Amino acid sequence: MSKIRQSPVVRVSAIGFHGEYTWRERHSDWGQLIWASRGTIDVMVERALWLVPTRTALWLPPGTANEVHMTGRGVLRLVFIDRRRARTLGPTPRVHVLTPLLRELLRRVTAMDTLSAEVPRDMRLLGVLLDELRDAGGAPVDLPMPADARALRAATFFRERTSEPPALADTARHAGASVRTLERLFRAETGLSLGAWCRRARLMHAMTRLADGESVTRAGIAAGYASTSAFVHAFRRLTGRTPGQSTSATPKS
Repeated sequence: MSKIRQSPVVRVSAIGFHGEYTWRERHSDWGQLIWASRGTIDVMVERALWLVPTRTALWLPPGTANEVHMTGRGVLRLVFIDRRRARTLGPTPRVHVLTPLLRELLRRVTAMDTLSAEVPRDMRLLGVLLDELRDAGGAPVDLPMPADARALRAATFFRERTSEPPALADTARHAGASVRTLERLFRAETGLSLGAWCRRARLMHAMTRLADGESVTRAGIAAGYASTSAFVHAFRRLTGRTPGQSTSATPKS
């Protein structure tokens, strides 16, 4: 007897990209798990920027409008989970490390295309997937973006130079505002001081390098840290984990 899928609880989608591509989801009643086959994707949720490096996935609860920006060449993968089951994964976005088991589970789910509430085997697979997502390591680390044009220019200028972080005075000069004005704007619009925002931008850049398989030392240098110990200390303060712990669950191949 053929399998009839009358009530899908999971459905999947894939979008190939080459060069630059932007995909927008204005509103969805489904929760979404988003990742890419290679490279890093940026996901804007309201005014917060989430970086999703290789071997990680971003969970977005139902009703979350988002914009995904992709560069390079790869495949954007999306797993949609119905509202009832999605509630068990929490009400806020979160980046999850894709453990070897999670990667295999997601391969199986994407190969099946949909999972149905009427099929016991599908529901058992979904149960294991939800359990693993709840247990997967990760941290709710995002980069809130300012709305003011001057502050946004400063943010973009700094993010493009995280390997050799510019002085705050140079950043302010490029933005056409004083450091004092930027400080006020960043506190009001991001909840972070200008210095704290810049440190978070540098650490999020380092996370992408770690996910791509770089060593802790090289990732720290790429984020502008003069020593590995300083990088490890800053990373632990932000995420509650060391850089090594953040990647220990993921394969390097």
